[in-house]
Amino acid sequence: MEKVAEILKKAGIKPTLQRLHILKIILDGKRHMSAEEIYKFLNQEVPTISRATVYNTLNLLSKKGVLLEIVTPDAVKYDYIEKPHHHFYCERCKRIYDIHEELPSLNLEKIEGHLVKSIQYYIVGICENCLNGGE
Repeated sequence: MEKVAEILKKAGIKPTLQRLHILKIILDGKRHMSAEEIYKFLNQEVPTISRATVYNTLNLLSKKGVLLEIVTPDAVKYDYIEKPHHHFYCERCKRIYDIHEELPSLNLEKIEGHLVKSIQYYIVGICENCLNGGE
């Protein structure tokens, strides 16, 4: 939990018990989870936690740049931003994969008069596992 507390402090967020648990689930997770999935998982460990606390904490962590929101056709999923990377969404199994390969970069400061703060690639297709008859 010490690493989790440091991440929160570095982002200027008070490390409450609920925030520590929520961020720890995301850091320990092997998949990208929605707020509802995080709530259901966390509710087993901390039965007193409310849905509102989970949603508000995820919103705060996203606004402070600790988490990235990945909007899929099914739900908003969350990912910790340790190193910048992109994502691949499988239409079949609904899983999100991290993509660490270099993709064509766009060095834009403005586009059609809009200020660009960041660019995210979100690739949609069918994952290797599903193509090979998995799940």
